[in-house]
Amino acid sequence: MKRFSIFAAVLVAAHTPVIKASEKTSSAACVARKINNCVCATGCQSALTEHDYFSRAPIGVMGDHMHHDGGLMASYRYMFMSMQRNYNGDSQITDAAARAGYMMNATDMDMQMHMLGVMYAPTDKLTLMLMGNYLDSSMPMVNMMGAKSMMRSSGYGDTTLTAYYSLFRKSNSSAHVGLGLSIPTGSIDEEMPNGSHMGFPMQLGSGTWDLKPSITWLGHSEDWSYGGQFSAVIRLGENDNGYSLGDRVSATGWISRRLNAWSAVSLRLIAASWSNIDGSDSKMPVIPMGPLAGRPMSAVVDPDAQGGSRLDLALGLNLWHSESGTRFAIEAGAPVYQKLDGPQLGTEWFMTAGFQYSW
Repeated sequence: MKRFSIFAAVLVAAHTPVIKASEKTSSAACVARKINNCVCATGCQSALTEHDYFSRAPIGVMGDHMHHDGGLMASYRYMFMSMQRNYNGDSQITDAAARAGYMMNATDMDMQMHMLGVMYAPTDKLTLMLMGNYLDSSMPMVNMMGAKSMMRSSGYGDTTLTAYYSLFRKSNSSAHVGLGLSIPTGSIDEEMPNGSHMGFPMQLGSGTWDLKPSITWLGHSEDWSYGGQFSAVIRLGENDNGYSLGDRVSATGWISRRLNAWSAVSLRLIAASWSNIDGSDSKMPVIPMGPLAGRPMSAVVDPDAQGGSRLDLALGLNLWHSESGTRFAIEAGAPVYQKLDGPQLGTEWFMTAGFQYSW
Protein backbone atom coordinates (compact mmCIF):
# COMPACT_ATOMS: atom_id res chain seq x y z
CA MET A 1 0.00 0.00 0.00
CA LYS A 2 2.86 2.35 0.85
CA ARG A 3 4.52 1.60 -2.52
CA PHE A 4 1.23 2.30 -4.33
CA SER A 5 0.88 5.68 -2.58
CA ILE A 6 4.40 6.68 -3.57
CA PHE A 7 3.77 5.55 -7.17
CA ALA A 8 0.50 7.55 -7.34
CA ALA A 9 2.22 10.64 -5.99
CA VAL A 10 4.93 10.37 -8.64
CA LEU A 11 2.30 10.02 -11.40
CA VAL A 12 0.40 13.10 -10.18
CA ALA A 13 3.59 15.15 -9.98
CA ALA A 14 4.64 14.06 -13.46
CA HIS A 15 1.34 15.14 -14.99
CA THR A 16 0.90 18.42 -13.05
CA PRO A 17 1.79 21.43 -15.24
CA VAL A 18 4.64 23.44 -13.75
CA ILE A 19 5.05 27.13 -14.46
CA LYS A 20 8.28 28.68 -13.33
CA ALA A 21 8.30 32.08 -11.71
CA SER A 22 10.62 33.43 -14.40
CA GLU A 23 8.50 32.05 -17.23
CA LYS A 24 6.27 34.52 -19.10
CA THR A 25 3.04 32.59 -19.59
CA SER A 26 0.00 33.80 -21.50
CA SER A 27 -3.42 33.96 -19.87
CA ALA A 28 -4.72 31.59 -22.54
CA ALA A 29 -2.22 28.99 -21.36
CA CYS A 30 -3.30 29.59 -17.77
CA VAL A 31 -6.93 29.04 -18.70
CA ALA A 32 -6.08 25.94 -20.72
CA ARG A 33 -4.26 24.50 -17.72
CA LYS A 34 -7.16 25.56 -15.44
CA ILE A 35 -4.85 27.41 -13.07
CA ASN A 36 -6.61 30.15 -11.12
CA ASN A 37 -4.27 30.43 -8.16
CA CYS A 38 -0.75 30.52 -9.58
CA VAL A 39 1.18 30.33 -6.35
CA CYS A 40 4.91 30.80 -6.98
CA ALA A 41 4.13 31.29 -10.67
CA THR A 42 4.63 34.98 -11.29
CA GLY A 43 4.29 34.72 -15.04
CA CYS A 44 0.88 33.08 -14.87
CA GLN A 45 -0.40 35.36 -12.13
CA SER A 46 0.76 38.41 -14.10
CA ALA A 47 -1.06 37.16 -17.18
CA LEU A 48 -4.28 36.71 -15.26
CA THR A 49 -4.19 40.11 -13.60
CA GLU A 50 -2.39 42.25 -16.17
CA HIS A 51 -3.12 41.04 -19.68
CA ASP A 52 -6.14 38.78 -19.26
CA TYR A 53 -8.80 41.46 -19.61
CA PHE A 54 -11.53 38.95 -18.72
CA SER A 55 -11.43 39.97 -15.06
CA ARG A 56 -11.84 43.67 -15.93
CA ALA A 57 -15.12 45.58 -15.76
CA PRO A 58 -17.08 46.60 -18.88
CA ILE A 59 -15.48 49.46 -20.81
CA GLY A 60 -17.99 51.99 -19.45
CA VAL A 61 -16.56 51.63 -15.92
CA MET A 62 -13.67 53.98 -15.10
CA GLY A 63 -10.87 53.09 -12.71
CA ASP A 64 -11.95 49.48 -12.44
CA HIS A 65 -8.52 47.84 -11.98
CA MET A 66 -5.01 48.12 -10.57
CA HIS A 67 -1.62 47.38 -12.16
CA HIS A 68 1.45 45.62 -10.80
CA ASP A 69 4.66 47.52 -10.01
CA GLY A 70 5.90 49.22 -13.19
CA GLY A 71 2.71 48.47 -15.14
CA LEU A 72 1.66 51.03 -17.77
CA MET A 73 -1.53 51.30 -19.81
CA ALA A 74 -2.80 53.76 -22.42
CA SER A 75 -6.47 53.95 -23.36
CA TYR A 76 -8.88 55.68 -25.72
CA ARG A 77 -12.65 55.76 -25.26
CA TYR A 78 -15.40 57.14 -27.46
CA MET A 79 -18.66 57.91 -25.71
CA PHE A 80 -22.00 58.90 -27.25
CA MET A 81 -25.23 59.86 -25.52
CA SER A 82 -28.58 60.65 -27.13
CA MET A 83 -31.12 62.64 -25.12
CA GLN A 84 -34.69 62.95 -26.39
CA ARG A 85 -38.09 63.94 -25.02
CA ASN A 86 -38.59 66.13 -21.98
CA TYR A 87 -39.46 64.73 -18.57
CA ASN A 88 -41.03 66.18 -15.47
CA GLY A 89 -40.46 63.70 -12.69
CA ASP A 90 -40.76 60.24 -14.21
CA SER A 91 -43.33 61.29 -16.84
CA GLN A 92 -42.69 62.35 -20.42
CA ILE A 93 -44.17 65.73 -21.33
CA THR A 94 -44.86 67.59 -24.57
CA ASP A 95 -42.83 70.49 -25.92
CA ALA A 96 -45.67 72.82 -24.96
CA ALA A 97 -45.57 71.55 -21.37
CA ALA A 98 -41.77 71.89 -21.35
CA ARG A 99 -42.20 75.60 -22.20
CA ALA A 100 -44.56 76.27 -19.29
CA GLY A 101 -42.95 79.18 -17.46
CA TYR A 102 -40.33 79.59 -20.20
CA MET A 103 -40.16 80.99 -23.75
CA MET A 104 -38.42 78.05 -25.42
CA ASN A 105 -37.35 74.45 -24.83
CA ALA A 106 -34.77 71.91 -25.95
CA THR A 107 -36.11 69.11 -28.15
CA ASP A 108 -33.12 66.74 -28.01
CA MET A 109 -29.35 66.65 -27.48
CA ASP A 110 -26.43 64.59 -28.78
CA MET A 111 -23.18 64.47 -26.83
CA GLN A 112 -19.92 62.93 -28.05
CA MET A 113 -16.82 62.54 -25.90
CA HIS A 114 -13.30 61.41 -26.78
CA MET A 115 -11.30 60.32 -23.72
CA LEU A 116 -7.56 59.66 -23.48
CA GLY A 117 -6.12 58.05 -20.38
CA VAL A 118 -2.80 56.80 -19.01
CA MET A 119 -2.34 54.53 -15.99
CA TYR A 120 0.97 53.83 -14.24
CA ALA A 121 1.75 51.79 -11.13
CA PRO A 122 4.80 52.97 -9.13
CA THR A 123 4.17 50.08 -6.69
CA ASP A 124 1.95 47.02 -6.42
CA LYS A 125 -0.32 48.89 -4.00
CA LEU A 126 -0.63 52.19 -5.90
CA THR A 127 -1.83 52.98 -9.43
CA LEU A 128 -2.07 56.51 -10.84
CA MET A 129 -4.36 57.60 -13.68
CA LEU A 130 -4.47 60.78 -15.77
CA MET A 131 -7.51 61.30 -18.01
CA GLY A 132 -8.55 64.11 -20.34
CA ASN A 133 -11.44 64.47 -22.75
CA TYR A 134 -12.77 66.39 -25.73
CA LEU A 135 -16.51 67.06 -26.06
CA ASP A 136 -18.79 67.85 -28.98
CA SER A 137 -22.45 68.61 -28.21
CA SER A 138 -25.48 69.85 -30.12
CA MET A 139 -28.92 70.87 -28.83
CA PRO A 140 -31.85 71.98 -31.05
CA MET A 141 -34.25 74.49 -29.47
CA VAL A 142 -37.80 75.62 -30.36
CA ASN A 143 -39.70 78.66 -29.11
CA MET A 144 -43.42 79.23 -28.53
CA MET A 145 -43.84 80.44 -32.14
CA GLY A 146 -42.33 77.22 -33.50
CA ALA A 147 -39.09 78.86 -34.63
CA LYS A 148 -36.10 76.52 -34.31
CA SER A 149 -32.49 77.24 -33.45
CA MET A 150 -29.38 75.21 -32.66
CA MET A 151 -26.78 75.38 -29.91
CA ARG A 152 -23.39 73.75 -30.50
CA SER A 153 -20.28 73.57 -28.35
CA SER A 154 -17.02 71.67 -28.59
CA GLY A 155 -13.64 71.72 -26.89
CA TYR A 156 -11.54 70.20 -24.15
CA GLY A 157 -13.27 69.23 -20.93
CA ASP A 158 -11.99 68.89 -17.38
CA THR A 159 -8.88 66.82 -16.61
CA THR A 160 -8.81 64.21 -13.84
CA LEU A 161 -5.86 62.87 -11.85
CA THR A 162 -6.67 59.82 -9.70
CA ALA A 163 -4.77 57.62 -7.27
CA TYR A 164 -5.97 54.05 -6.64
CA TYR A 165 -4.84 52.09 -3.58
CA SER A 166 -5.18 48.32 -3.30
CA LEU A 167 -7.08 47.02 -0.26
CA PHE A 168 -6.40 43.37 -1.07
CA ARG A 169 -5.54 41.22 -4.07
CA LYS A 170 -6.25 37.48 -4.03
CA SER A 171 -6.20 34.83 -6.75
CA ASN A 172 -9.88 35.31 -7.62
CA SER A 173 -10.86 38.68 -6.13
CA SER A 174 -9.53 42.14 -5.36
CA ALA A 175 -10.65 45.50 -4.04
CA HIS A 176 -9.29 49.03 -4.20
CA VAL A 177 -10.23 52.59 -3.31
CA GLY A 178 -9.68 55.66 -5.46
CA LEU A 179 -9.49 59.39 -4.92
CA GLY A 180 -9.54 61.65 -7.96
CA LEU A 181 -9.14 65.38 -8.39
CA SER A 182 -10.93 66.98 -11.33
CA ILE A 183 -9.04 70.02 -12.62
CA PRO A 184 -11.26 72.72 -14.22
CA THR A 185 -9.68 72.84 -17.67
CA GLY A 186 -13.04 72.85 -19.51
CA SER A 187 -14.71 76.09 -20.55
CA ILE A 188 -17.78 77.44 -18.72
CA ASP A 189 -18.06 80.43 -21.07
CA GLU A 190 -19.51 78.80 -24.21
CA GLU A 191 -21.61 81.47 -25.93
CA MET A 192 -24.48 81.83 -28.37
CA PRO A 193 -24.19 84.26 -31.32
CA ASN A 194 -25.80 87.04 -29.25
CA GLY A 195 -23.10 86.74 -26.56
CA SER A 196 -25.27 85.04 -23.94
CA HIS A 197 -23.92 81.91 -22.33
CA MET A 198 -25.32 78.59 -23.49
CA GLY A 199 -27.23 76.37 -21.08
CA PHE A 200 -25.56 74.31 -18.38
CA PRO A 201 -25.55 71.01 -20.36
CA MET A 202 -23.66 72.73 -23.20
CA GLN A 203 -20.76 73.96 -21.07
CA LEU A 204 -17.56 71.91 -21.35
CA GLY A 205 -16.51 71.82 -17.70
CA SER A 206 -17.67 72.37 -14.14
CA GLY A 207 -15.46 75.38 -13.47
CA THR A 208 -14.64 73.98 -10.01
CA TRP A 209 -12.09 71.65 -8.50
CA ASP A 210 -13.98 68.43 -7.77
CA LEU A 211 -13.21 65.36 -5.66
CA LYS A 212 -13.97 61.93 -7.13
CA PRO A 213 -13.82 59.15 -4.50
CA SER A 214 -14.58 55.52 -5.40
CA ILE A 215 -14.40 51.96 -4.12
CA THR A 216 -14.31 48.94 -6.43
CA TRP A 217 -14.53 45.18 -5.91
CA LEU A 218 -13.70 42.58 -8.58
CA GLY A 219 -14.15 38.81 -8.57
CA HIS A 220 -13.81 36.03 -11.11
CA SER A 221 -13.90 32.28 -11.60
CA GLU A 222 -12.83 30.33 -14.65
CA ASP A 223 -15.74 31.41 -16.88
CA TRP A 224 -17.44 34.22 -14.94
CA SER A 225 -16.31 37.62 -13.70
CA TYR A 226 -18.29 40.11 -11.65
CA GLY A 227 -17.87 43.23 -9.60
CA GLY A 228 -19.25 46.47 -8.30
CA GLN A 229 -18.24 50.08 -7.86
CA PHE A 230 -19.52 53.01 -5.83
CA SER A 231 -18.36 56.50 -6.84
CA ALA A 232 -19.17 60.14 -6.24
CA VAL A 233 -18.39 63.63 -7.54
CA ILE A 234 -18.12 66.30 -4.83
CA ARG A 235 -17.92 69.93 -5.99
CA LEU A 236 -15.49 72.16 -4.12
CA GLY A 237 -16.72 75.74 -3.99
CA GLU A 238 -18.20 78.01 -6.63
CA ASN A 239 -16.87 78.71 -10.13
CA ASP A 240 -16.04 82.10 -11.62
CA ASN A 241 -19.55 82.44 -13.10
CA GLY A 242 -21.25 82.18 -9.70
CA TYR A 243 -22.51 78.60 -9.52
CA SER A 244 -21.48 75.01 -8.78
CA LEU A 245 -22.86 71.92 -10.46
CA GLY A 246 -24.73 69.45 -8.28
CA ASP A 247 -22.93 66.63 -6.46
CA ARG A 248 -23.35 63.17 -7.97
CA VAL A 249 -23.37 59.64 -6.56
CA SER A 250 -23.52 56.42 -8.56
CA ALA A 251 -23.36 52.68 -8.01
CA THR A 252 -22.89 49.96 -10.59
CA GLY A 253 -22.69 46.19 -10.64
CA TRP A 254 -21.90 43.78 -13.47
CA ILE A 255 -21.46 40.16 -14.46
CA SER A 256 -19.49 38.83 -17.43
CA ARG A 257 -19.42 35.44 -19.14
CA ARG A 258 -16.32 34.20 -20.94
CA LEU A 259 -17.02 32.97 -24.49
CA ASN A 260 -13.49 31.70 -25.20
CA ALA A 261 -9.87 32.57 -24.41
CA TRP A 262 -10.16 36.03 -25.96
CA SER A 263 -13.77 37.27 -25.61
CA ALA A 264 -16.60 37.78 -23.12
CA VAL A 265 -20.04 39.37 -22.91
CA SER A 266 -21.33 41.45 -19.99
CA LEU A 267 -24.50 42.76 -18.37
CA ARG A 268 -24.37 45.83 -16.13
CA LEU A 269 -26.81 47.82 -13.98
CA ILE A 270 -26.07 51.49 -13.19
CA ALA A 271 -27.86 53.71 -10.66
CA ALA A 272 -27.06 57.43 -10.44
CA SER A 273 -28.43 60.49 -8.67
CA TRP A 274 -27.34 64.11 -9.01
CA SER A 275 -28.41 67.42 -7.45
CA ASN A 276 -29.59 70.68 -8.91
CA ILE A 277 -27.15 73.54 -9.46
CA ASP A 278 -26.29 75.86 -6.59
CA GLY A 279 -26.19 79.48 -7.74
CA SER A 280 -26.71 80.85 -11.25
CA ASP A 281 -24.88 82.30 -14.24
CA SER A 282 -25.83 85.96 -14.78
CA LYS A 283 -24.78 85.71 -18.43
CA MET A 284 -27.36 83.08 -19.27
CA PRO A 285 -30.50 84.51 -20.96
CA VAL A 286 -33.63 85.49 -19.03
CA ILE A 287 -37.10 86.52 -20.19
CA PRO A 288 -36.83 90.30 -20.80
CA MET A 289 -40.41 91.46 -20.16
CA GLY A 290 -43.94 90.45 -19.27
CA PRO A 291 -45.28 88.49 -16.30
CA LEU A 292 -42.32 86.06 -16.51
CA ALA A 293 -39.66 88.79 -16.73
CA GLY A 294 -36.41 87.80 -15.07
CA ARG A 295 -37.08 84.06 -15.21
CA PRO A 296 -34.68 81.77 -17.14
CA MET A 297 -35.39 81.78 -20.88
CA SER A 298 -35.54 77.96 -20.96
CA ALA A 299 -35.11 75.00 -18.63
CA VAL A 300 -31.55 74.39 -19.85
CA VAL A 301 -30.47 77.67 -18.20
CA ASP A 302 -32.58 77.10 -15.07
CA PRO A 303 -30.38 75.90 -12.16
CA ASP A 304 -33.45 74.28 -10.53
CA ALA A 305 -34.12 72.01 -13.51
CA GLN A 306 -30.84 70.08 -13.65
CA GLY A 307 -31.07 67.36 -10.95
CA GLY A 308 -32.44 63.85 -11.16
CA SER A 309 -31.87 60.13 -10.87
CA ARG A 310 -31.65 57.28 -13.35
CA LEU A 311 -31.38 53.49 -13.52
CA ASP A 312 -29.64 52.13 -16.64
CA LEU A 313 -29.10 48.65 -18.09
CA ALA A 314 -26.14 48.02 -20.44
CA LEU A 315 -24.82 45.13 -22.54
CA GLY A 316 -21.14 44.80 -23.42
CA LEU A 317 -18.68 42.86 -25.56
CA ASN A 318 -15.04 42.48 -24.50
CA LEU A 319 -12.29 41.31 -26.92
CA TRP A 320 -8.62 40.99 -25.99
CA HIS A 321 -5.27 39.62 -27.10
CA SER A 322 -3.37 38.53 -24.01
CA GLU A 323 0.11 38.23 -25.49
CA SER A 324 0.16 41.78 -26.88
CA GLY A 325 -1.77 43.34 -23.97
CA THR A 326 -4.46 44.86 -26.20
CA ARG A 327 -8.19 45.10 -25.61
CA PHE A 328 -11.17 46.36 -27.62
CA ALA A 329 -14.55 46.62 -25.93
CA ILE A 330 -17.95 48.17 -26.51
CA GLU A 331 -20.94 48.71 -24.26
CA ALA A 332 -24.39 50.14 -25.03
CA GLY A 333 -27.36 50.76 -22.81
CA ALA A 334 -30.53 52.67 -22.07
CA PRO A 335 -32.48 53.81 -19.01
CA VAL A 336 -35.06 51.49 -17.49
CA TYR A 337 -36.21 54.30 -15.20
CA GLN A 338 -35.48 58.02 -14.89
CA LYS A 339 -36.91 60.72 -12.65
CA LEU A 340 -35.82 64.26 -13.47
CA ASP A 341 -36.29 67.69 -11.93
CA GLY A 342 -38.00 68.88 -15.05
CA PRO A 343 -38.65 70.01 -17.47
CA GLN A 344 -35.45 68.25 -18.52
CA LEU A 345 -34.33 66.13 -21.46
CA GLY A 346 -34.27 62.42 -20.69
CA THR A 347 -31.58 60.01 -21.83
CA GLU A 348 -32.61 57.80 -24.76
CA TRP A 349 -29.51 55.60 -25.10
CA PHE A 350 -25.73 55.68 -24.67
CA MET A 351 -22.66 53.85 -25.91
CA THR A 352 -18.98 53.54 -25.01
CA ALA A 353 -16.31 51.93 -27.21
CA GLY A 354 -12.66 51.77 -26.26
CA PHE A 355 -9.18 50.45 -26.92
CA GLN A 356 -6.57 49.72 -24.26
CA TYR A 357 -2.90 48.75 -24.51
CA SER A 358 -0.87 47.51 -21.55
CA TRP A 359 2.88 47.10 -21.14
